[in-house]
Amino acid sequence: MEANQVNDQVIKQLLQSKKYKELVDAATQMGLVKLYQKMKYDGIIYSIGQIVQLSIDGNRDKKIYGKLIGFCNLQVDEYLIPMIKVQKYINKLELPQKLKELQEGISEFELFQSEIEEWLFCTQIDHEIKLISIKEYEEMTIQNERTYFTRADYNVEKDKFTPPISKWTRICICNQISNPDKSYIQCDRCSKWLHYECAGVQAQLAQDMNFYCAMCRKK
Repeated sequence: MEANQVNDQVIKQLLQSKKYKELVDAATQMGLVKLYQKMKYDGIIYSIGQIVQLSIDGNRDKKIYGKLIGFCNLQVDEYLIPMIKVQKYINKLELPQKLKELQEGISEFELFQSEIEEWLFCTQIDHEIKLISIKEYEEMTIQNERTYFTRADYNVEKDKFTPPISKWTRICICNQISNPDKSYIQCDRCSKWLHYECAGVQAQLAQDMNFYCAMCRKK
């Protein structure tokens, strides 16, 4: 079997097994990869550093998020396959089961940068997203479905948040981690924020009443 045929067979086997890192590494050694700083896909030019939402295995309901850190064209036979390298962001559904107690305090629009790097097909890109701080997110007046926030990184291998959970802002008399998805009411005297359910207040009445928390009512 000729060297080119062996190369093609190796590349095709790695493609079929979805071992994309090994695929790009092998193709690079064979001189079949060309790297780029930008890539145009579906009429949009993407650059290093952008953060994007991606679909997995053709499933538009299964999403992951990542920062673009590399682009390449990989040659297979006479075809060029455009690929992207991403540094993955973890959402609440991807956190370990043992962290379930955190779920109520973590937003659906919260992402944690991880150390994981992956090669994927550029066709998996859905669109760019905007990533801001939790403070900026809390100050937004109108929620945008393409805007996410972050307050910590998460190292998957070490199972470690930076900054640690102990440093995250907590809120209300229940001392729960602050979650911008939740609804709160502010005490008109001490200015503390409480969940509606913890304050014993119905959401539909909250806008039309003066509210004093239990501690302030005792004073």
